[in-house]
Amino acid sequence: MLNERQYIIIELLTKAPSPIRADEIAKIVVKSKRTIMRDLSSIKLFLETNNVGELIVRPEQQGYTITITNYDRYEELMMKNINDEQVILYQLIMNDYVTIEYLADLLFVSRITASEKMGVIKEMYSSVLNIVVSHKGHHLAESDVTKCFLLSNLVGTNLKYYLELANVTPEKYELLLSQLKHSKHVGDYFPNVMESQLANLFIACMLYPNSAAEENEDFEYLYEACGLAYTPQTIGSLSMLSDYCVETNLNLTINQIQRVLQVIEQENSITFPNVELSKQLYHHLKRILCYPTFLKNKEIHNISNIKALYPFAFDLGIVFINYMKKFYEYRITNGDLVGLYFTVGMEEMMKKNHHILIYSLVNSIANINRQLIEATISNCQVEIVDSLQEVTLKDYSLIVNSSGETLDVQLPVFKTEYILSENDLADLKAMVENISIGCNVQTIFPKEYSFTYHVQENEGWFEILDRICSRLEESLVISREEATKIIEREKSGNPLLINNYSVPHCISKRENFVICIYVHLDKPVMVETTMVSHVLLTMMNPNVNKSINIFKFLYRYLQEHEEQLATIESYDEFIRFVEK
Repeated sequence: MLNERQYIIIELLTKAPSPIRADEIAKIVVKSKRTIMRDLSSIKLFLETNNVGELIVRPEQQGYTITITNYDRYEELMMKNINDEQVILYQLIMNDYVTIEYLADLLFVSRITASEKMGVIKEMYSSVLNIVVSHKGHHLAESDVTKCFLLSNLVGTNLKYYLELANVTPEKYELLLSQLKHSKHVGDYFPNVMESQLANLFIACMLYPNSAAEENEDFEYLYEACGLAYTPQTIGSLSMLSDYCVETNLNLTINQIQRVLQVIEQENSITFPNVELSKQLYHHLKRILCYPTFLKNKEIHNISNIKALYPFAFDLGIVFINYMKKFYEYRITNGDLVGLYFTVGMEEMMKKNHHILIYSLVNSIANINRQLIEATISNCQVEIVDSLQEVTLKDYSLIVNSSGETLDVQLPVFKTEYILSENDLADLKAMVENISIGCNVQTIFPKEYSFTYHVQENEGWFEILDRICSRLEESLVISREEATKIIEREKSGNPLLINNYSVPHCISKRENFVICIYVHLDKPVMVETTMVSHVLLTMMNPNVNKSINIFKFLYRYLQEHEEQLATIESYDEFIRFVEK
């Protein structure tokens, strides 16, 4: 049986227009290349054992692709992976209690396997759904409104299955979509909800065992116009959902969002330069609060990559969600999308104007290179000179030396005598972004605070992190407030993991402050689903991003030197690659 990540890789390789390299797959699913190679081996065995397809290696392109030979069997197997999760959630919605024995019989698996599957579901949805257990079995401790929306989410992910369950033909469903699209009244009942979402709600309410009965001529007309069976309880469920949507739409205001943003700014000593952020969040929240999505979104494969590059933006997104719940009792279920808005909203804070000097004796090539650099590197000003005699070098970030001469200067120098290639531009961009880090390696990565942590038997990740923070606090490297922030952030879920490195982090109020402390674990520890051997405890004031983007650097650094960094055991080995 494959795991969820391996199913994602299968979908990736079957849909990709061209072969994908193992290191590219590793970046997409945020795992090491070694893990991906094991995944590919398991996938090959899965395809061959079930006789549904072939994993093909393209040596000339150094990539992998999958050819499916038996589509019916392949779709059946892929749907089985989805259905296990759906079956469990559906049973939790439809029953007061679900026992492991009942689940084992339903899924045709052992009691141990059924218990494991339920455990995975509880952990996967712990942040958005309250699944509790008692002597009676597992219980979804949520309101009828939440259960109805969750059921509607399920309908949307496997429409064919749930239409058959509701005894609705595809033709009647298409007619329902058309009726909803042209209805004059349905928008008043369900503000900010799309027609496809509405259609799924109508189907979900046909299935949901609601005890409250109501009448509504508009809802009844829509069902009857499509030839769909309904009961007074069906109408009661729709009315209940409509009341929720209308109330939510009325209560949500842009002033509420602005208040929360102001609190976040004050607490973290930052200012959001994007004046449109509150409006963007307002329009986003209107949509996701009026139709909450509880299911995990498996389509944003690269969301973990974005989190690794902009972790503070996603952290602030979590803080924003918590305050919206604390102040106004709003339940925001998709924190990743909120984090993306903060990523865009903080973009101006992470920009630095770079001043680059091209030293060249051939003006035509220099002008072409200037255009290429300005098109590649944002917020970049490029000047061309044929002599360095009258230039004040301290005004520049970097010199592109196209003269053929050897320069004895303090500034970083990128040497080329030709028109910059695509690879040259990528290297130049990385060099520009990391200039400040290269000049401050010993300050950013201080050796005196790094150490090896001796992991005790049965010691969990949070215990280890707490003791690491306590030791650094005793050394006066971090404050109690910063230590608390780091631990709270880690316990909130979605830790920043890059290969076998954990990067616990927090925003610091200290002006112009950035620090990354290397800690080696003498025994690997499981952090969520990843074995971690190294810790990079990172703190910084977001305003420092104007000169140092430590997270972009760490992400690139840990990816580029993955093989070498996997086996190191000391600060000196770690820093050797940084200083290069």
